[in-house]
Amino acid sequence: RAMASIFGHSMRMALFASVPLRTLSARALSARMLSSRSVSRVDSGLRRGGQVQMDTPRAVSTHQAFDFESAAMPQPSITPLVVRKATPSDLRAYGEQIWDSIRAEAQTLASRNGLLAGYLAESVLAHETISSSLAHVLADRISGSGLDRALVAPLLLELLAEEEVARKTLADLVQVVAIDPCAPDMLTVLLHFKGFHGLQTHRVAHSLWRRGDAASRHTALLLQGRGSGVFGLDIHPQAHIGTGVFFDHATGVVVGQTASIGDFCYVLHGVTLGSTGKTVAGRRHPRIGSHVSLGAGSAILGPVTIGDHVLVGAHAIVTKAVAQGATVIGTNKVIESHEEGAEEFDWLNHWHI
Repeated sequence: RAMASIFGHSMRMALFASVPLRTLSARALSARMLSSRSVSRVDSGLRRGGQVQMDTPRAVSTHQAFDFESAAMPQPSITPLVVRKATPSDLRAYGEQIWDSIRAEAQTLASRNGLLAGYLAESVLAHETISSSLAHVLADRISGSGLDRALVAPLLLELLAEEEVARKTLADLVQVVAIDPCAPDMLTVLLHFKGFHGLQTHRVAHSLWRRGDAASRHTALLLQGRGSGVFGLDIHPQAHIGTGVFFDHATGVVVGQTASIGDFCYVLHGVTLGSTGKTVAGRRHPRIGSHVSLGAGSAILGPVTIGDHVLVGAHAIVTKAVAQGATVIGTNKVIESHEEGAEEFDWLNHWHI
């Protein structure tokens, strides 16, 4: 077991070997991300049962075979942390590399399915960037009932193309594929994952809210309401959400006005970040640290602070501050606590939520 863990760790470290990003093909990028997730599953099996218990190899049926030729040369892994730390020029390069991969997936799928060909042509193949494609997809979802799509789509594109928003969108996209077994590729997330769509709608609304003028804030609130109805996420435009965040399933999530969520967090359906009526330093809602997992149906209430690397169990109720590294269940019941935590989101330590 110890040797297998060392082997898994060595394999993961190899993913960060330095080579020029632009030399990666779309196929090599997909292979690299697939290999990273496969290694994680082996290690996850080791931690759960004391021996290797591999998950069903879903990737075998939904991905091309692993590209051993490309894998023979060390290649960088584009992780949410890498995206968050990237320089503006590197960020553009990562975006182009991932977009090439998404377009290649769309072209292959369109060539095999006539029903999807037209949809993919309009939603993906007609666009030059992730921001442009995402603006198209979101405009399709939230337009109508008084919202003119011809006006909504350009506004979405303008805001999604802002560097801060584009950085977070890219990190969110990579995060979903990295940790969700239901996400076979980034094309699937871009087109179909409503948690991702709802979060990106919020990022646009948050950017509008920060402008401060009445028209922008009314538009932000309009997007909040439309996003809540369509995607099931009710997030106030003022709420701050960090980089590389994944709302899984997303239905029934409520995030209050003065709440904040840190980087690399995992939020399941039915989570509430609400208030109790108490205000501390202008804050009525929780402050969630980074690398936090919030289990389904959990409620964190009031101006409390949840430390980094905290796990909140399903249907837990939290009304008190929680120290870094703790696990909380029931009503404010801390069952374990540890201080150490990785800079990257460690899904293997959060699987049991």
